[in-house]
Amino acid sequence: MVKRTPLATIDEASLGGEGATAAFDYEDGLGRIHQGFVVRWRGELYAYCNRCPHWSTPLDEHGDELFDHASGVLVCQTHGARFKPDSGECVSGPCMGDSLQKLRVEVAEDGQIEIYRRGLAL
Repeated sequence: MVKRTPLATIDEASLGGEGATAAFDYEDGLGRIHQGFVVRWRGELYAYCNRCPHWSTPLDEHGDELFDHASGVLVCQTHGARFKPDSGECVSGPCMGDSLQKLRVEVAEDGQIEIYRRGLAL
């Protein structure tokens, strides 16, 4: 069995409650550093590349809050695009219908959140 290496590892205890997010850096297949984040939503964990599909800017480029607790969506601080936390689909804003790039989340037995690529993307 091949041991997979996660892109990033986060201590689950450091992630807060509903709507909490935690940022991480990861390296792509070409050695470039990217940013991502994990969000807790309705008891599940979801991870995404921190890049808005509208202009490829980080969602938190102009503010530090990724999650709007009042409406239960992720928000791009640059142009206000709003994304479903469980699918990454944009439901409002300039990139409506597009989606955040999703990453795979696994929780290890030791309570670490492990983030992996989905498929063979670089």
